[in-house]
Amino acid sequence: MTDLYYRPGYERLWGWFGLSYASFLTLPRVFMHEMPDEWQNKMATLLQEFDAAFDTRDLPNTTVRATKNGKLVKMPDFIINYRHPGQERIEACKTKKQ
Repeated sequence: MTDLYYRPGYERLWGWFGLSYASFLTLPRVFMHEMPDEWQNKMATLLQEFDAAFDTRDLPNTTVRATKNGKLVKMPDFIINYRHPGQERIEACKTKKQ
């Protein structure tokens, strides 16, 4: 008999957040553009599905603050300058060399 309440997608997403108290997911644009084109296409599709499912126009906007060791710090330029990202620094952040 199958458990009617088991949802593998829900479980995987919940597990991805782990034991953190995070309420949001924030991904640097320059890192997403470093992913393979197939991944970027899937991500764009998922984001479009999300936008189609929720009308968030009346909700407050969010602001990203960079912290290190619990203190506010300036976000590195190589991450925020998506038009001219710091390729060398981005490569250094990769865990799997392509």
